[in-house]
Amino acid sequence: MKADDQNQAESVKTYRPWVGVVLSFFVPGASQFLSGKRANGVVWFLAMEILGTGSLWCLASPVVPGKFTAFILAGAYLVLWIVMLVKSYRPVPRFRRFGWISFFLVALLINGLDYQGTDHFIRPFFMPTASMSPTLQGNTKRPDGTTVRGDRIFVEGYAYWFSKPQRGDIIVFKTTGISSALPENELYVKRIIGVPGDVLSIQDGHLLNHGQRVTEPVSLANLAILSPGQGQLFSQLYLANATDTFAVTNDCYFVVGDNTANSFDSRFWGPVPEKNIIGRVSKIYWPLSRAGRIQ
Repeated sequence: MKADDQNQAESVKTYRPWVGVVLSFFVPGASQFLSGKRANGVVWFLAMEILGTGSLWCLASPVVPGKFTAFILAGAYLVLWIVMLVKSYRPVPRFRRFGWISFFLVALLINGLDYQGTDHFIRPFFMPTASMSPTLQGNTKRPDGTTVRGDRIFVEGYAYWFSKPQRGDIIVFKTTGISSALPENELYVKRIIGVPGDVLSIQDGHLLNHGQRVTEPVSLANLAILSPGQGQLFSQLYLANATDTFAVTNDCYFVVGDNTANSFDSRFWGPVPEKNIIGRVSKIYWPLSRAGRIQ
């Protein structure tokens, strides 16, 4: 009986061991899974996913101060990834054409889900304009004429899954459908100064809510907010004069840029619907290759 099992095992055609490494390069744990050690393959795959996502979350989240924890997790990811590839050097059963097509479809699906999942969970952007200065710096020119790219930031897409945006939050939102004065399908970053139920006004550069000066959070108490003043470019302005008030309706938020003298915001085109908000800015980081652009 043992001889029959051995002959049957020997009759299974396999690829050379380096093929297993290539497969695991695209899908962690694939070599172990396909060679019969399915539990090991699943464990390797989950470990890589958890460490990769965890390091990115630690890098982006304000809950974890600094970058040390993210570096530790990223280092552990790299070491285990190398170990996984070394252990993937093993024969794997040969595929038919349909098997190869299936593998690459699975690999594309997994990597696509990782990309989309990360994109909705935590997204990197860079800031080209000065509308949020000095909190977020935009592109600046050096004396020699070269341009220094603006701050790179992380945006927490999960920030409002279980809670509502709050006053003082810096958010990124889509411009689609807000106003004809805004370009379509662009992303803006601004600070929330009004939430549903607020009645806002501006006097002497200070924000008032229901006639009382806003003192919390500190970011709003210290923010000098200018009235846009009556102009000919816009048929309707919001909080244009000291006597103007604006009541923020349900599911909407009034936003401004911290550089109120150079910010195109709710004072000109009105509140932002909650459905347009994609996340909350968490913290500044160094450049990443797929960082998007926000205004």
